[in-house]
Amino acid sequence: MTRAFPSWLLPAMPLLVGLAWGSAASSEPPDYARTPVLFVHGHGLSSADWRPLIEHLAVTGYPREYLHAVDIVPNTMANVRAATSVIAPEAEALLARAEAAARRAGYSGKVSRRLDIVSHSMGVVSSRWYAAKLRPDLVRTWIGLAGANHGTQALCPFRDEASREMCPAFATNARAHPLQVALNGTEAARVDETPYGLGLDRPGVARVPPDSTRSISSISRSASSPTAGFGPSPAPSSTVRGESPSRYRREYPRKKPARATSSFEHGSGTIRS
Repeated sequence: MTRAFPSWLLPAMPLLVGLAWGSAASSEPPDYARTPVLFVHGHGLSSADWRPLIEHLAVTGYPREYLHAVDIVPNTMANVRAATSVIAPEAEALLARAEAAARRAGYSGKVSRRLDIVSHSMGVVSSRWYAAKLRPDLVRTWIGLAGANHGTQALCPFRDEASREMCPAFATNARAHPLQVALNGTEAARVDETPYGLGLDRPGVARVPPDSTRSISSISRSASSPTAGFGPSPAPSSTVRGESPSRYRREYPRKKPARATSSFEHGSGTIRS
């Protein structure tokens, strides 16, 4: 029985299917030149939510060994711990499996030693920590869907450790909410929210630029935003427009938006898994 796509995933399908770079919907042979993809679920969810997308990407030419969804157990685990104890080892294992699968298949080309991360809700925060603080050298593209990038009021009724980290939204007390402040800074002490990212950053922020070993395309799409923003508010590093499953177009920025309306801000404070 084929699982339906989760409702939260449907608005972002053109962007995610774009990972296949325009492959036809019919079954394609495995293409070992592609980049492995790691999927990170949200608060209270599991790897099962990614199965429809993984199945779709597999028939568009991704080797199955290149596609892996983690299970964060418990699924209310604090974000730094999830990044360190779950995402980090799973990322290393995925890259090793991809290399082994390509060689078994007789592929003699270069196998990517970097991966793409697709994350949802709370998984956006833990995967951001991994990409920004742990192994930026292993991440090529980071995609966040309906992420609680600046916390969320929706989790305030819950008392698990991940919920406490996210409530209140836009926290500025570094002692009470060190995770939010470390990732997002405060108005008085701003930080680069997408370190090693491509494109423009917020004026007045000390940028952490990409270098020869760390260069990440960061894409964040809120539940309601029709476009996706690369990077923090107010200036995205790039945008992605998905027009259909067969078209995937990247546009690097030509100008700054007029006000702070990044998809990071659209998603925070209102989204729960």
